[in-house]
Amino acid sequence: MKRLTLILALMLVVLSSQAQLLWKVSGNGLGRPSYIFGTHHMAPSSMIDKIKGMDTAIAGCDIVVGEVEKDSLMSPEVQARMAQAMIAPADSTLDKVLSNGDYKLVEKVFNKYFNNMGVKLSQMNSLKPSAISTQMQAMQSIKYFPGFDANSLIDVAVQTRANQAGRPSAGLESVDEQINLLFNAPLSEQARGLVEACKQDEFFQVQSAALADAYMAQDLDRLLRVMTDATMGDSEQEMEALIYNRNRNWAEKLRVIMPERACLVCVGAGHLPGPQGLLQLLRDAGYTVEPMQ
Repeated sequence: MKRLTLILALMLVVLSSQAQLLWKVSGNGLGRPSYIFGTHHMAPSSMIDKIKGMDTAIAGCDIVVGEVEKDSLMSPEVQARMAQAMIAPADSTLDKVLSNGDYKLVEKVFNKYFNNMGVKLSQMNSLKPSAISTQMQAMQSIKYFPGFDANSLIDVAVQTRANQAGRPSAGLESVDEQINLLFNAPLSEQARGLVEACKQDEFFQVQSAALADAYMAQDLDRLLRVMTDATMGDSEQEMEALIYNRNRNWAEKLRVIMPERACLVCVGAGHLPGPQGLLQLLRDAGYTVEPMQ
């Protein structure tokens, strides 16, 4: 739960009053501008028509670039690899890596989200702790997006609309890189993160609601204030692995792609701002980065 929330976490910065979710990247030798859109992985596709300048960005790009290329995620082979990556070794199932007390705590929080679906934690014993966290965090976020539909989410929908306009898709990371990020941390670390997230469940509920509200209002300033709450307790190592290092890698890849093909880049909104955010990294590289009007 905490690791997925951290995917969006960044240092607090002051942005201009024009801060929004869609940004234009130009200058520094680019023949045509590219665009960067901050997504929320649970936000509904119906938001697309409320994003200022989205039609211009889709019409003006040659390619739409997500964190991972969307079609690759849907292939049976990749789905099987993802499922396998979530399975713990037989000697490290959830009931073995957690103490009795910690297991009962996780079970109590798990039941709050899954009891009405008839799913018990004992049925999930074979999953890695981060896989349990993923499912719980998703269930926690879903209730704050009325009419949530897993088949109609904004990050996929933007790519799909661009595809329908004849623009192909690409990804900034491979499926294997995302699998490694989410499920391949040491099991002891995953277990500790799951327990701590359950201890802070009330806080995460409040935070999930505030994040959803800020995103739906397209208020990036407020989104950042919520994400950088001091009680998150993020370590610099976690921030480096989940945010900063990825931002640097993405900025370098975009510097290669953008001169050749105008891009519409769709990544989690928390990757955009901050001194080590994607927007500032592109500014540091000599590009003009400004909100769409």
